[in-house]
Amino acid sequence: MAIKFFVEGIADDKFLRDYISQKYNATLAKEDIIKSEGWTNIRSENGEFIINAMQKNSDNNGTNLLIFDADTSFSERLTEINEWKTQHNLEFEIFLWPNNQESGDLETVLENIINPNNRPVFDCWDRYESCLQSTTIQGRSTPLTTPAKKTKIYGYLEALLGESKAQKKKIKEPNRDYRLSEHWDLNSEYLDALDGFLRPYYQ
Repeated sequence: MAIKFFVEGIADDKFLRDYISQKYNATLAKEDIIKSEGWTNIRSENGEFIINAMQKNSDNNGTNLLIFDADTSFSERLTEINEWKTQHNLEFEIFLWPNNQESGDLETVLENIINPNNRPVFDCWDRYESCLQSTTIQGRSTPLTTPAKKTKIYGYLEALLGESKAQKKKIKEPNRDYRLSEHWDLNSEYLDALDGFLRPYYQ
């Protein structure tokens, strides 16, 4: 039975490959994960290739697993996806980052599965964000922008890795190694919901 994953982007693709490799000792082929470039994209005409890929896999008795961000409202995103699913008569199971019950995204997951020894890096980052939020600049009418969570994860790895070009490459989403226990804990309880979702397909 072929399993096809439908995700938003490169970060999801790499994380799932590493997680499934370590947790279930399984390797995903390149075509096993299809990137949609986000929820907004699959609702547009650009989403036709996702619909066609799902239908084709279903016709071949395959299983479709859609893993997207819940973003600002888990319940709203779940409702939207289920409506889209019904509208196009599709068959797939849904998991929404971070844990299939709360609002958030993949970066929420990553924040919660860092190696606990590295927590001081985030403590520094939190103080940096607090400083930005409390700082005013003369002549500026709007508050300073707090960096996105993607930037926080990037900064976390940049602080831990070396300064060479080879080390800098490891920070980028396609090159990250989530199996590296010095940085990440793929056995974290925070991932129990994901394990519960995936394990039936890898027994």
